[in-house]
Amino acid sequence: MKHALLFCLVCCGFLKAIAQSVPIIEQNGAKFYQYTIQEGQTLNALQELFSTDIDQLLQLNPGLERGVIAGEQLLIPVKRGTINHKVQAQQTLSAISRLYETPLDSLYLWNPSAKAGLKVGQIVRIQNIVLPFDLAQPLQIPVPAVVNAPKLTDSIVKHTVLEKENLYAISKRYMVSVDTLMAINHLSSSRVSPGQQILVPVKQAPKPPVAAPKIPAPIPPQITKFIFPVQTKESYNIAVFLPFQLDSAAANNRFISSAALDYYMGLKLALDTLKQRGLQAKVFVYDDNSLKPSLDQILQSPELKTIDLIFSPLQEKQARTVASFALQQHIPVVFPVQMPASIVQMAPNFIAYTTPDQVLVENLAKHIHQYYQGHTVILINSPLEPDERLEQQFKTAFSAVSTAQSKLKLQEATWTTYNKFKTIGAPQLVVSFSSNRAKVAALLKAAVADSMLLVAGHKDWLDYKELDAPEIRNQPFLVALPSYFNYHDPQIITFHKTYRKRYSADLSKMACLGYDLTLNVGMHLLGNTQLQKGLISNLQLKTSANSLFIENNAGVVVWYQNAQLLVPQHE
Repeated sequence: MKHALLFCLVCCGFLKAIAQSVPIIEQNGAKFYQYTIQEGQTLNALQELFSTDIDQLLQLNPGLERGVIAGEQLLIPVKRGTINHKVQAQQTLSAISRLYETPLDSLYLWNPSAKAGLKVGQIVRIQNIVLPFDLAQPLQIPVPAVVNAPKLTDSIVKHTVLEKENLYAISKRYMVSVDTLMAINHLSSSRVSPGQQILVPVKQAPKPPVAAPKIPAPIPPQITKFIFPVQTKESYNIAVFLPFQLDSAAANNRFISSAALDYYMGLKLALDTLKQRGLQAKVFVYDDNSLKPSLDQILQSPELKTIDLIFSPLQEKQARTVASFALQQHIPVVFPVQMPASIVQMAPNFIAYTTPDQVLVENLAKHIHQYYQGHTVILINSPLEPDERLEQQFKTAFSAVSTAQSKLKLQEATWTTYNKFKTIGAPQLVVSFSSNRAKVAALLKAAVADSMLLVAGHKDWLDYKELDAPEIRNQPFLVALPSYFNYHDPQIITFHKTYRKRYSADLSKMACLGYDLTLNVGMHLLGNTQLQKGLISNLQLKTSANSLFIENNAGVVVWYQNAQLLVPQHE
């Protein structure tokens, strides 16, 4: 009874600490701080309070761009870190796991000595936990100073608010804070209306510096290079899992086994290339769909204890089993195809090669800046929440390109107003991430009738049967993808000849994927961590924004026409 009481007191102490903090909630599998806005707070004040990015706040809280209202609740990105827990009497690692809502496997991973048992007073490290945000200290809320209305001068201009424009967008355009705009215009909130005129201070060009004695240039900061999560060795042991289905004819899916064989043949060609470049590796290939031995039996084999790197199975069920094994053994895993976040985010040394949507959207924005100078770029805003997230990511990426690099400006419109930006003789590039198939088809139909109108869209459009209609099938649109495949690409033609000579078979996309990923991993093992252009993919690994795994930060931007992807422009 005494021990039970002690444990309750420990739990109560932890809960009390949380109670004094901003509540932590979970939505769609992700955790957030849930914060109630206080009277007088501004968007910039919230950004400083939680040390987060304004774009993230706007993305997580639709409508916030129209104004900050006291009493409303916001979702705030959580901060993660490490907590050192002091073990109490009779406290087990399982109890600590439940107390902090963290997996028991992770606790063993971070505290290897805990396998022998815990001692009172021992420190247990709990990593990657959501840190409580303490609001015990009173908030410092900046109050805009009251000033007299300034007169228009060379340093102050009058701006007329456009349709769908908000104060945050204006602040980004003129490179001035939202708080400054509110102060100079005596605004009590950040809400503005179309047609409203506001005063904007314009940054002045710096005056020529006064001549001064020369001083040595500062040493540029060191850029942290990406470190591949495999320790450098003279020779490596690599495990590859593929669904060959060699002894399961009764339930055999020929498409799956065919894709596995194609991937394997591409992998073999990449290994030949890597061997010529000096890589020494022993590769163990396993049929993860076999009946004898089963996948569980394979994972218990002696050679799996010596593996330095694993290529994950291509199917989710088998991939989860192998990932759990790799987590326990601290083995890095490569995921060739897209897997759920619950799998790829198990460990920070897991590598997801399928480029995420946010990175693809950013790549599209950069590509437009690079190749479409002189066009009027128009983003059609959608009322659907999934589309809005992609639109916000595109706007952030588009505005991040400096005016020294590109003169393009982004116009925002709706489905009924995008034609208002049409200028005689000037080409238009209309960008949409809409999931409304009828509206997408109507946009492409408008492009058919207007040779000056180009369209950029989303990768999901490739699956829309509505776009196979004869009247719009031939109308191309620009799209960002993780990879592409076209037999007419010069480097595909060259590789296809080698492939046919080796296997007497036609090249497939899976074979190219096996070649690209294996070659990229091998080049990392040889010390090359730079951007690599594969047969069908651009490949550049980096640690994800949440630091939970490693992701591919590159993609390809291509035209899609007549149900096929065209050869991309190679930068």
